[in-house]
Amino acid sequence: MPRKGFSIGFFGVVGLVLLRLAIGWHFLYAGLDKLTNPDFSSEGFLGQAKGPLADEFHQLIPDYDGRQRFKLETHTEAFEQYADSFRKQHSLNDDQWARVKQSLDNGQQELKEFFADQKEAIADYLSNLDRLDDAKKSQTSEIPFQQKRNWDKQQDLRGKLKRWSADIDGIWDGFKADVGEVLTDEQRDPAAAETNEPKRFVDQFITYTNIAIGVCLLAGLFTRLAALGGALFLLQIVLSQPDFPGLYPPPPPSAGQALLVNKEVIEMMALFALALLPTGRWAGLDFFVHYLIVRPIFGRKETA
Repeated sequence: MPRKGFSIGFFGVVGLVLLRLAIGWHFLYAGLDKLTNPDFSSEGFLGQAKGPLADEFHQLIPDYDGRQRFKLETHTEAFEQYADSFRKQHSLNDDQWARVKQSLDNGQQELKEFFADQKEAIADYLSNLDRLDDAKKSQTSEIPFQQKRNWDKQQDLRGKLKRWSADIDGIWDGFKADVGEVLTDEQRDPAAAETNEPKRFVDQFITYTNIAIGVCLLAGLFTRLAALGGALFLLQIVLSQPDFPGLYPPPPPSAGQALLVNKEVIEMMALFALALLPTGRWAGLDFFVHYLIVRPIFGRKETA
C-alpha cells in the first residue's frame, strides 16, 4: 500500500490526465500539419543543428555537403534513368521516344554548361568545405570566437549550396517539362500522371511518429510507451539545439531567454513523468487493456 503522503487525489488525477491530453493534442496536430504540408522537410532544422552532436544530425540529410550533387555524372545518369522510366511508364512510340532523347541531349548539354561555368567556384567551395572540416576538428574549435567563425563559414557555404541546387533543380524541371510535352491527351491520364517525389524516410518517420504518439496519448492507449517515445523524440530535439552557455549560435530572440531549460526540455520532463504514471488507466483505453488482458494473463501484481 502506498504511503498516504504520496497518494494522488482526485484533482491531481484530473490535472495529470489533462496534461496528457494537452501534450497528445500538441503531438497530433504537429504530425497532421507535417502530413498535409507538401513542403514539409526536416532539412532546414537538421541543417541548423549545433553542439557536439551536430555532425550526426547533419548526416541525416542526404548529401548534406553537396559533394555528390556537384558531380556531373550523377545528374547525367539520373536524366537517362528518368527518360527510360518515362518511356516504359507511358509506352512511348518511336517518334515520341526520339523527341524524349532530344530533350535528354538538351538537358545533359545544359548540365555540362552549368558545371563548366561553375567549375572554379565549385572547386573553391569544396576546398573551403575541407578547411571548415579541419577547423571544426582543431583544438581551438571550442573558443567562442572560433565557434562564430566556423558557424558563419558554414552558413555561407550552405547558402552557396542552396543557390546552386536551385539552379540544378531548374534544369531538372525544364527537362521534365520538355519530356512531358510529348504525351498525347490519352497518355496524360491522371491515374498515370507523375506524383510528387515521396518524402525522405526521416521526414516520414517524424510525421508518423508525431501522429502515433498524439493519438495514443489522447486515447490513453499504451500511454506509458507513447509518453516515453514522445520524451525521447523531444530529447533528440534538445540535443540538436542545446541551449548551453557559450554555444554558438545563440537561440533567436523570438525563442526567449533560457539557460539549459527551454520549452522542449519542460515538455520532455512532463512526458517522462507521465511515463511513470498510469494516466491511461485513469481515463483512457489502457483501463480495458489492463483489466481485460494484462491482469487475467499476468495476475494482480502486474502493472500496465
